[in-house]
Amino acid sequence: MKKIFITMIAALLCSIGAFAQYAPECKAAIDKIAATNAKFTTVTCPFTQTKHMVMMENELVSKGNLTYTRPDGLKMEYTSPAGDLLEISGDNITMVRGKRTNKISTKTDSRMGNLKNTLLLSVGGDVDGVVKENAAEVQFIETPQYYVFILTKGKGAKSQYVKLELSYSKKDHTLCVMKMEEANGNFTVYDTPVKQMK
Repeated sequence: MKKIFITMIAALLCSIGAFAQYAPECKAAIDKIAATNAKFTTVTCPFTQTKHMVMMENELVSKGNLTYTRPDGLKMEYTSPAGDLLEISGDNITMVRGKRTNKISTKTDSRMGNLKNTLLLSVGGDVDGVVKENAAEVQFIETPQYYVFILTKGKGAKSQYVKLELSYSKKDHTLCVMKMEEANGNFTVYDTPVKQMK
Protein backbone atom coordinates (compact mmCIF):
# COMPACT_ATOMS: atom_id res chain seq x y z
CA MET A 1 0.00 0.00 0.00
CA LYS A 2 2.84 2.37 0.90
CA LYS A 3 4.52 1.67 -2.46
CA ILE A 4 1.30 2.47 -4.35
CA PHE A 5 0.90 5.72 -2.39
CA ILE A 6 4.48 6.80 -3.21
CA THR A 7 3.92 5.99 -6.88
CA MET A 8 0.72 8.08 -6.92
CA ILE A 9 2.50 11.06 -5.28
CA ALA A 10 5.36 10.82 -7.82
CA ALA A 11 2.90 10.75 -10.71
CA LEU A 12 1.05 13.76 -9.28
CA LEU A 13 4.27 15.75 -8.90
CA CYS A 14 5.25 14.92 -12.49
CA SER A 15 1.89 16.06 -13.79
CA ILE A 16 2.12 19.31 -11.80
CA GLY A 17 5.56 19.90 -13.30
CA ALA A 18 4.19 19.27 -16.79
CA PHE A 19 1.43 21.87 -16.40
CA ALA A 20 3.78 24.46 -14.88
CA GLN A 21 6.64 24.21 -17.37
CA TYR A 22 5.89 27.33 -19.46
CA ALA A 23 6.58 30.92 -18.48
CA PRO A 24 3.53 33.17 -19.11
CA GLU A 25 4.98 34.78 -22.25
CA CYS A 26 5.93 31.35 -23.64
CA LYS A 27 2.45 29.95 -22.93
CA ALA A 28 0.83 32.97 -24.58
CA ALA A 29 2.90 32.46 -27.74
CA ILE A 30 2.15 28.71 -27.83
CA ASP A 31 -1.59 29.36 -27.49
CA LYS A 32 -1.54 32.07 -30.17
CA ILE A 33 0.32 29.84 -32.64
CA ALA A 34 -1.98 26.87 -31.99
CA ALA A 35 -5.17 28.93 -32.36
CA THR A 36 -4.08 30.50 -35.65
CA ASN A 37 -2.87 27.26 -37.23
CA ALA A 38 -6.00 25.36 -36.20
CA LYS A 39 -7.94 27.47 -38.72
CA PHE A 40 -6.08 25.92 -41.66
CA THR A 41 -6.32 22.38 -43.01
CA THR A 42 -3.72 22.73 -45.77
CA VAL A 43 -0.36 24.48 -45.97
CA THR A 44 1.76 24.56 -49.14
CA CYS A 45 5.15 26.20 -49.55
CA PRO A 46 8.59 25.91 -51.11
CA PHE A 47 11.34 24.80 -48.72
CA THR A 48 15.10 24.85 -48.53
CA GLN A 49 16.92 22.10 -46.61
CA THR A 50 20.48 22.77 -45.47
CA LYS A 51 22.52 19.96 -43.93
CA HIS A 52 25.60 20.79 -41.86
CA MET A 53 27.87 17.75 -41.48
CA VAL A 54 30.75 17.81 -39.01
CA MET A 55 32.99 15.78 -41.32
CA MET A 56 32.25 17.85 -44.44
CA GLU A 57 33.51 21.32 -45.30
CA ASN A 58 30.56 22.30 -47.49
CA GLU A 59 26.86 22.37 -46.63
CA LEU A 60 24.43 20.16 -48.55
CA VAL A 61 21.54 22.25 -49.87
CA SER A 62 18.32 20.77 -51.24
CA LYS A 63 15.09 22.41 -52.37
CA GLY A 64 11.52 21.37 -52.97
CA ASN A 65 7.86 21.88 -52.24
CA LEU A 66 6.02 20.97 -49.04
CA THR A 67 2.34 20.15 -48.64
CA TYR A 68 0.85 19.65 -45.17
CA THR A 69 -2.68 18.31 -44.78
CA ARG A 70 -4.13 18.24 -41.26
CA PRO A 71 -3.98 16.03 -39.28
CA ASP A 72 -1.56 13.38 -40.59
CA GLY A 73 -0.45 14.16 -44.14
CA LEU A 74 2.89 15.69 -45.12
CA LYS A 75 4.68 15.53 -48.46
CA MET A 76 8.11 17.00 -49.19
CA GLU A 77 8.77 16.70 -52.92
CA TYR A 78 12.35 17.59 -53.80
CA THR A 79 13.14 19.49 -56.98
CA SER A 80 16.85 19.41 -56.17
CA PRO A 81 17.77 16.59 -56.14
CA ALA A 82 14.78 15.97 -58.40
CA GLY A 83 12.68 12.93 -57.59
CA ASP A 84 13.60 12.62 -53.91
CA LEU A 85 10.63 12.47 -51.54
CA LEU A 86 9.60 12.29 -47.92
CA GLU A 87 5.90 11.53 -47.45
CA ILE A 88 3.89 10.89 -44.30
CA SER A 89 0.54 9.24 -44.85
CA GLY A 90 -1.31 7.78 -41.90
CA ASP A 91 0.99 5.33 -40.13
CA ASN A 92 3.63 5.18 -42.86
CA ILE A 93 6.64 7.21 -43.96
CA THR A 94 7.86 6.81 -47.52
CA MET A 95 11.36 8.03 -48.38
CA VAL A 96 12.81 8.16 -51.87
CA ARG A 97 16.53 8.86 -52.26
CA GLY A 98 17.73 8.47 -55.84
CA LYS A 99 16.69 5.00 -57.02
CA ARG A 100 16.02 3.71 -53.51
CA THR A 101 12.53 3.74 -51.96
CA ASN A 102 11.80 2.86 -48.31
CA LYS A 103 8.34 2.55 -46.79
CA ILE A 104 8.44 2.39 -42.99
CA SER A 105 5.64 1.75 -40.51
CA THR A 106 5.66 4.34 -37.73
CA LYS A 107 3.81 1.84 -35.54
CA THR A 108 6.74 -0.57 -35.46
CA ASP A 109 9.67 1.88 -35.71
CA SER A 110 9.63 4.22 -32.70
CA ARG A 111 12.24 6.59 -34.14
CA MET A 112 10.23 7.02 -37.32
CA GLY A 113 7.11 7.44 -35.19
CA ASN A 114 8.84 10.25 -33.31
CA LEU A 115 9.97 11.89 -36.56
CA LYS A 116 6.46 11.67 -38.01
CA ASN A 117 4.82 13.21 -34.94
CA THR A 118 7.49 15.89 -34.55
CA LEU A 119 7.16 17.04 -38.17
CA LEU A 120 3.35 16.99 -38.22
CA LEU A 121 2.99 18.78 -34.89
CA SER A 122 5.64 21.37 -35.75
CA VAL A 123 4.21 22.26 -39.16
CA GLY A 124 0.70 22.14 -37.70
CA GLY A 125 1.58 24.74 -35.05
CA ASP A 126 1.20 22.48 -31.99
CA VAL A 127 4.31 23.44 -30.03
CA ASP A 128 2.95 21.92 -26.82
CA GLY A 129 2.45 18.64 -28.67
CA VAL A 130 6.06 18.71 -29.91
CA VAL A 131 7.29 19.33 -26.35
CA LYS A 132 5.30 16.36 -25.01
CA GLU A 133 6.28 14.08 -27.91
CA ASN A 134 9.95 14.68 -27.18
CA ALA A 135 9.78 14.93 -23.36
CA ALA A 136 11.61 18.21 -23.92
CA GLU A 137 12.74 21.13 -21.84
CA VAL A 138 11.86 24.47 -23.46
CA GLN A 139 13.74 27.72 -23.83
CA PHE A 140 11.66 30.57 -25.29
CA ILE A 141 13.13 33.57 -27.13
CA GLU A 142 11.47 36.45 -28.97
CA THR A 143 13.19 38.14 -31.90
CA PRO A 144 11.75 40.99 -33.99
CA GLN A 145 10.50 38.42 -36.53
CA TYR A 146 9.97 35.19 -34.64
CA TYR A 147 8.74 33.33 -31.58
CA VAL A 148 11.60 30.85 -31.08
CA PHE A 149 11.29 27.62 -29.08
CA ILE A 150 14.49 25.70 -28.34
CA LEU A 151 13.59 22.16 -27.28
CA THR A 152 16.17 19.94 -25.60
CA LYS A 153 15.03 16.35 -25.66
CA GLY A 154 14.53 14.52 -22.39
CA LYS A 155 15.53 10.98 -21.44
CA GLY A 156 13.59 8.27 -23.20
CA ALA A 157 12.80 10.31 -26.31
CA LYS A 158 13.05 7.90 -29.25
CA SER A 159 14.94 9.96 -31.80
CA GLN A 160 18.37 10.61 -33.30
CA TYR A 161 17.84 14.32 -32.66
CA VAL A 162 18.80 15.85 -29.32
CA LYS A 163 17.67 19.42 -29.93
CA LEU A 164 14.98 21.14 -31.98
CA GLU A 165 14.69 24.84 -32.71
CA LEU A 166 11.31 26.01 -34.01
CA SER A 167 10.86 29.60 -35.23
CA TYR A 168 7.31 30.80 -35.89
CA SER A 169 6.48 34.03 -37.68
CA LYS A 170 5.08 36.78 -35.46
CA LYS A 171 3.09 37.96 -38.46
CA ASP A 172 1.13 34.84 -39.47
CA HIS A 173 2.20 32.35 -36.73
CA THR A 174 3.42 29.73 -39.22
CA LEU A 175 6.60 27.66 -38.87
CA CYS A 176 9.36 29.40 -40.85
CA VAL A 177 12.58 27.76 -39.61
CA MET A 178 13.10 24.31 -38.13
CA LYS A 179 16.55 23.20 -36.97
CA MET A 180 17.12 19.56 -35.99
CA GLU A 181 20.40 18.83 -34.22
CA GLU A 182 21.95 15.39 -33.73
CA ALA A 183 24.14 14.21 -30.85
CA ASN A 184 27.21 14.04 -33.13
CA GLY A 185 26.97 17.75 -33.96
CA ASN A 186 25.34 17.37 -37.39
CA PHE A 187 22.24 19.47 -37.93
CA THR A 188 19.63 20.15 -40.60
CA VAL A 189 17.79 23.43 -41.13
CA TYR A 190 14.49 23.72 -43.01
CA ASP A 191 13.41 27.17 -44.21
CA THR A 192 9.81 27.77 -45.30
CA PRO A 193 9.38 31.56 -45.44
CA VAL A 194 6.43 31.89 -47.87
CA LYS A 195 3.23 29.88 -47.53
CA GLN A 196 -0.29 29.44 -48.84
CA MET A 197 -2.88 28.31 -46.31
CA LYS A 198 -6.42 27.05 -46.74
